[in-house]
Amino acid sequence: MRCSIVIPCWNGAELTRACLHSLQQQQGDHDLEILLVDNASQDDTAQLGRLDGRIRVLRQPHNRGFAGGVNRGLAAAHQPFVLVLNNDTRAAPNLLSELHRVLASDPRIGAVAPVSNHVKGDARLELGDLGRDDATRAELAAELQNQPVALQDVDSLSGLCLLVPRRVFDTVGGFDERFGAGNFEDDDWCLRLRLHGQRLVIARRAFLHHEGHATFRALGLDYRAELAQRRAQFEAKWRSDPAGRAVLASMAGDAAAAGHWATVARQRWPLWPDADWHAGRAALAAGRATAAIPHFAALLRHGPWHTAAALELGHAQLAAGRGAEANAQFTWTLGHCAVPQSHLVRLHRRLAEPAFAAGDFAAASAHLETALQLAPDDAELHEALGTCLLRAGQAQAAEAALTRAIAGGRSTALARRSLCHLQLEQLHAAVADCGAALAAHPADPTAQAAFAAVRARVTDQSQAAARTVAGSAAGSAAGSAARLRASLSNSATI
Repeated sequence: MRCSIVIPCWNGAELTRACLHSLQQQQGDHDLEILLVDNASQDDTAQLGRLDGRIRVLRQPHNRGFAGGVNRGLAAAHQPFVLVLNNDTRAAPNLLSELHRVLASDPRIGAVAPVSNHVKGDARLELGDLGRDDATRAELAAELQNQPVALQDVDSLSGLCLLVPRRVFDTVGGFDERFGAGNFEDDDWCLRLRLHGQRLVIARRAFLHHEGHATFRALGLDYRAELAQRRAQFEAKWRSDPAGRAVLASMAGDAAAAGHWATVARQRWPLWPDADWHAGRAALAAGRATAAIPHFAALLRHGPWHTAAALELGHAQLAAGRGAEANAQFTWTLGHCAVPQSHLVRLHRRLAEPAFAAGDFAAASAHLETALQLAPDDAELHEALGTCLLRAGQAQAAEAALTRAIAGGRSTALARRSLCHLQLEQLHAAVADCGAALAAHPADPTAQAAFAAVRARVTDQSQAAARTVAGSAAGSAAGSAARLRASLSNSATI
């Protein structure tokens, strides 16, 4: 691959030296020029050009920020591919080869990024400092080769590391320099690229170690304050564009407004694939699942490995009553897409629902148990598992799961646990849980049904005791049943 690598930097010469070292170790047949954009550094950054004949130092008269540095590098680049790269990074030895392999798989891909230990979005791997040294990066790269999912479509990428065909920059333009030291210049650029109908892709077998916010710390900047300021600039820039208004509404959690503006934006930006994303989510949120389905399907035709769209398509099919289609879609997604842990939990939770409705409690329990392996402290999942086990007649296991749910704050699980106690012939415990359930949720149908079941059992025991003619034993049993009735009566009035 013939590639220009653009690295903006301000001070941090040792970090940049480590970054350059990792680039010198790249495997594969690559014709590289490395453009080190020195934003008026005060250390020996300018001397780093001596490390390798492929390095050119572009000394700037003042600090132009990340976006400005990238643009100066682009202006000096000669190769048909450009890699935009932070200086506080270290590349795995196969980084360039993997990025190029994915980029070359479809001419509609406008930019590709690696996974990293310190990056926003789905590209993040929870690795901490692993990958800082050469040997560990090589091990991680080898591990990633074994994972089945090679790429993932997304609607935005971090500017941390981007491999881009030069023609895309010629069409979309460079980074907007109003975003200063950094943040939101990549969101802005990715939105512009998406408006031109390009795919954005994560290469899931390419790894880059990132130190994280090194330049902000060196400049003495408050990262959170900078982030808020850049977000305000992003909002001000895009507020007058219907596509921008859709994105801003989505960022604010307003699915209906995002869907409305996405529909308007389609008139201005007919190639924008994310209009279908916003329209589909708006329809699903409004309870119009059938209308949402073609939108998610359209987005998947554009970017087949878009995990979020694949999951939402399954959710829409399930909500539309197309259980078989939903199960097939979810199964395909699990096998072909990179599903983050948070999405996996939701996916298995949703897969349990049609199985439960069909009376297949074993399958439903299996999905819930898988979800709990990923989120062991999720009280709602424990309650769902307990409910499923209760319906399957596994009262003891159900009682344990519901106890975990109650400990996690799910008071709605009390009524179902009272039913477990009934099955286990623990009437006093059943009465106690039933009373607590009615106190917390007096109008809850499950709590009311549990109360009816417990009351019927107490009545049965009382009548059985009354028929017993065992002298003092009968009196003792009747007294016990009477105490239960009294306790239940008190519970009903709480």
